[in-house]
Amino acid sequence: MTLAPEQLQAIAQAREKGRKITRATGIATFSGWTMAVFAFITLLSGLFSIVSFILGIGLAVVAWVELRGAKRLRQLDDTAPRLLGFNQIGLAVMVSLYCGWGIWQAVAGPSPYDAYLAQGGATAEMMGQIDDLNRAITSLFYAALICASVIAQGCTALYYFSRRRHMVTYLSDTPDWVVETLRIAA
Repeated sequence: MTLAPEQLQAIAQAREKGRKITRATGIATFSGWTMAVFAFITLLSGLFSIVSFILGIGLAVVAWVELRGAKRLRQLDDTAPRLLGFNQIGLAVMVSLYCGWGIWQAVAGPSPYDAYLAQGGATAEMMGQIDDLNRAITSLFYAALICASVIAQGCTALYYFSRRRHMVTYLSDTPDWVVETLRIAA
């Protein structure tokens, strides 16, 4: 069946009006595949660390939800922005928990300098200062990572949540037959 020129123009106009949704779809797709790569790398390192393995599983779940959300955006599902927003919040929580564990390990965990510290003397005093510096730098690094993650994932979550308004407006302003055509094309 061939579409009339007016119908083709209506579809083209609908695509133009849906650019904000299309952009969000691209962001979610890129984010999902990037997260999948990080999940794979983390799972590989998880062969030697249970914490890395758990983090890798978490990242894989986040990647799957992100890609699923991108697909739902393409299909003009108005619940997709909310799913993607909460997925970003979940990622921020996961990264924060991991970093919190890293801070706890740095502060309360065993020192890589324990053998030198046990010897006593000037070497132990010097290694004690290095150990204190190492713990402080590690803690600051993880704290900065928590802040960066909360800001980045928080802003991305707000971005996704704001797309719902655009989606609802788009769906109400676009003829049903055009929406169905675009859903089928997705």
